[in-house]
Amino acid sequence: MNETGEIALLPENYSDKVFAILLGLADGATHARDDIDPGATEILPLYLADGLLEALEWANDGVASDEAACMWLAALRSYNKLTGSFPENSPQPLNRWIDEEFTRVEIFETIHQGDPLNLSGLNSVDMGQAGRPTGVGADSTGVLPRAAIAALLGRVPVSTTATLARSAAFLTHDKQAAETCIAAAKIIRSAMELGEESASEWPELLEPLEGVAADALREIVSRIAAGIGLSPTAAYDAYFAEDNEEETSEESDIVAAPAAAEVEVIRDPEVDAYAVALLTAIHGSDAVGERPASALDDIISELHDRWMALLV
Repeated sequence: MNETGEIALLPENYSDKVFAILLGLADGATHARDDIDPGATEILPLYLADGLLEALEWANDGVASDEAACMWLAALRSYNKLTGSFPENSPQPLNRWIDEEFTRVEIFETIHQGDPLNLSGLNSVDMGQAGRPTGVGADSTGVLPRAAIAALLGRVPVSTTATLARSAAFLTHDKQAAETCIAAAKIIRSAMELGEESASEWPELLEPLEGVAADALREIVSRIAAGIGLSPTAAYDAYFAEDNEEETSEESDIVAAPAAAEVEVIRDPEVDAYAVALLTAIHGSDAVGERPASALDDIISELHDRWMALLV
């Protein structure tokens, strides 16, 4: 791995926070969809984490590896999982443990779709890179969940976190989204290391960003920053609380029309997946202590155990 600079200590409760962030990605997406079946939103980041895990395994064996290439090959395996085939003429990497585990995941109806730009960006014979993006001009919230994965690697300089986030973003998106992905990864990392105190660092990271993903990240950060000081469970509930600005005045004789009170709130699973990952980066597993079981829990547990075995 690219470990230049001074070796840092692992954050306090690092193991718990890694596990919680992986759980948070699944929980946030599930909460947004209000459905227990898993979706592409959380499946792609879990595969990207396995790609980084593979790079760690090579490094542990004394073999140099390309983290971006490992993530790309893992992403292609997720593409195959989600669509039933690899992109035409692309590499077809062999299955790893995560592929075998996914065959045992119980799906009641279907695997839910995620950001379509993620699949369209992967549908190429080439790996997306900064100098040759496969998702030309692509900017969407789909880059946010993978930012949490880029932040998981401990004891590396922040510049390495940025490099991983950039590479992960360019697999499917373009420069504007990549810059947002980098900032999103740095925010997660700061939250892992500093907890609630990290909130003071977030505005500076957000200031230069532009675009769709950037606007979504600002909204997430604003809502979560407003919950600083709350208990982990209360902070979670506060993030998901629906704004109710249609309070009926006691002095008014006007009765609101029934339709006005029944506005359906459509949530973005990509946004909520990242948001809960950020909450867990701050609070650890206490933030998702009341979450329902996920179909991906066994995979997440195994991924966490394999990850920690190489980093401690």
